[in-house]
Amino acid sequence: MKRLSLAEAALAAALVALVIAATACGSSNEPSVDAPPGSLETPVDRWSFVAINGTTCANGSTAGFGLDRSGHDDGELFVYFAGGGACWDTATCTAQPPVAVNLDVTYTQQKLDFDVAQLTIERQPGTLLQNTNFVFVPYCTADLHAGTTVTAYPGGPTIHHTGGDNTQAFVQALHDKFPDATQIWLAGSSAGGYGATFNMHRFSDAWPAAHVDLYQDSSPFIPMVSSYDTLQAAWHLAFPPGCTGCETSLTSVFDAVVAAHPDSRIALDTWDNDQIIAAYFGYGATPIHDVQLDLIRNHFNKAHTRVFVAPGTQHTMLGQLDSLAVNNMLLSLWVAQWFGGDPDWRSVGYSPTP
Repeated sequence: MKRLSLAEAALAAALVALVIAATACGSSNEPSVDAPPGSLETPVDRWSFVAINGTTCANGSTAGFGLDRSGHDDGELFVYFAGGGACWDTATCTAQPPVAVNLDVTYTQQKLDFDVAQLTIERQPGTLLQNTNFVFVPYCTADLHAGTTVTAYPGGPTIHHTGGDNTQAFVQALHDKFPDATQIWLAGSSAGGYGATFNMHRFSDAWPAAHVDLYQDSSPFIPMVSSYDTLQAAWHLAFPPGCTGCETSLTSVFDAVVAAHPDSRIALDTWDNDQIIAAYFGYGATPIHDVQLDLIRNHFNKAHTRVFVAPGTQHTMLGQLDSLAVNNMLLSLWVAQWFGGDPDWRSVGYSPTP
């Protein structure tokens, strides 16, 4: 893998920030048009929605992904998984306000334009990013991008929890178009970070010669104290291959991914008392500092894993790249070190020993 210069790494971090923080309008001044279903022959330097036949969003409509092509089919891939809650029973899937996004959304180019608003990829000649192809995986299955079934909830909706099956189809389509990619960055925020982790093996299996790195934005694999059995039954979760103990421990999913990818750079940023994670994982008002610390000390203790921990109850960090600092380390620089393969990349914000 080519080392990024400091300037390239800073640009990379800025691009990550744009992916996370996009909120208002389309990424091109030209009119957007849907690509033909399944076709990745999309316009260069523009976001296009690629519908993939056989995939489904929660309401049964066709799913797909956003693609901004560089015009170089042998270029690197940056794949971002969107987040937005989850649901696993009648109560959570009918909650008002919703606790999962896009439960009744039919994904189109117009929806993609909204989701990647204000994001224009600027590929500078002579840099690694000149050839990078960017992929945006929408979140419309309420299952951490990892489900494989359709569930009819008693007295509630029928939900296609097919995020895992969808991702496999997306990977196949992307591999058919970009078979020679040698570097793949996977990232996601909240539910998207869990999705990137659950599906990392799909990318490494499809591109065995590529270097695949992972970034989890506020997606800590701490134990779930309630609903883990329920959501597994509702979603038919697709665990990574060889995942021992995953049926009883969500943390085991992370351990399996770390063990299967010893040469990958695996990053987590997290608030030490993230109250969104606490609520979804069944902790309620109980602080999760100690649970987070146990995850970090006992599961992020490998040579290729790093964490960026900040005190607080907030959720997600990448929208604060240029303002959030811990121990004099700006998050933007830390992300750039991950992205660029900096050998000085270190964990920030926790004591490595009890």
